[in-house]
Amino acid sequence: MSGHVLHLGPPDRLGVQVRTHPGATVFSVLRDALRAAPQGLPARWRAALRSSVPGGAVEVVRPVLFQRDCWMPDPLALVPELTAYGLSEVGARLRAVDPDRVAAEADGHFGGAPPAGWRAVVDAPRGFLDTYASVVDAVVDALGPRWRQAQPLLSRETERVGVAAVTGALDVLLGTLPPPVRYEPGRIRLAHACGVQRLADRPLVLVPLVSGYSAGMYGVDRDDVVWFAYPVPGLGTLAAGSPRGTAGTGRGPLDLVMGPVRAHILRRLPHRPSLGQLGDELSLGPSTLTYHCDQLAAAGLLHRQRRGRQVVLLATERGAALVDVLEE
Repeated sequence: MSGHVLHLGPPDRLGVQVRTHPGATVFSVLRDALRAAPQGLPARWRAALRSSVPGGAVEVVRPVLFQRDCWMPDPLALVPELTAYGLSEVGARLRAVDPDRVAAEADGHFGGAPPAGWRAVVDAPRGFLDTYASVVDAVVDALGPRWRQAQPLLSRETERVGVAAVTGALDVLLGTLPPPVRYEPGRIRLAHACGVQRLADRPLVLVPLVSGYSAGMYGVDRDDVVWFAYPVPGLGTLAAGSPRGTAGTGRGPLDLVMGPVRAHILRRLPHRPSLGQLGDELSLGPSTLTYHCDQLAAAGLLHRQRRGRQVVLLATERGAALVDVLEE
């Protein structure tokens, strides 16, 4: 991914926050449910959500959500602000948006010649917002049980980021963010064209999503914050029907920051395990285990060494130091 760059500066000077923002989750879910953009929703979630949306409203809303570029007015992306509020308030906050302001922003973005799918926003913004809000309300109702079920995961993610901040492991945590962003020392590469920018004095806000496995959003052009939204770790436990998911896993700082699988790998590195040994211990297939090891290697925490027919894993100096700090 080449993309564009957001310069962060030294990780020990970052102001990182976590917000469990329901609007971002609803927008992500909505885009997948209306087949505007895949977000990795499990098929049965998608079907249930899609069936809950008013049929006539879909044709009005879907063209606005189906875009090739990354631009979307913050109110329509359901993130006009990043303050905490309840899931049930998402539709009401959308209805409170100034329709003329949204229309003017859209008209300006398209140079006074908006595409056909955006004509409803520009020509009849109040009607569009009301229709959009009815779709959002339907998604909120369908999503409600899943959102409540995910609260332990969201709380755990807040704890994970907090531990990373106080132990000096924020750069490692940022390295676990999935596409459409990629962390590199001192900067983040963005998938879409948003120009070269600097974080400056803005806080970096992480927004975990109760959406699909490949969900991802970000906003870098606001004056108050820069934010990244990503799937909350443990979503697979919700798909399997377990509301508490990770309750039986280790809860030490290393587990919180890295997740139980990667924490196990890091703990085993002093013994120079082979990929086969780790696969047996973790009950993981080769592709899944390789993915985790690739992420740890990209973060500079391990490296591989071939010995005959086997590939063994060894800790780097940085990986060993991270385990020492977090295990303490």
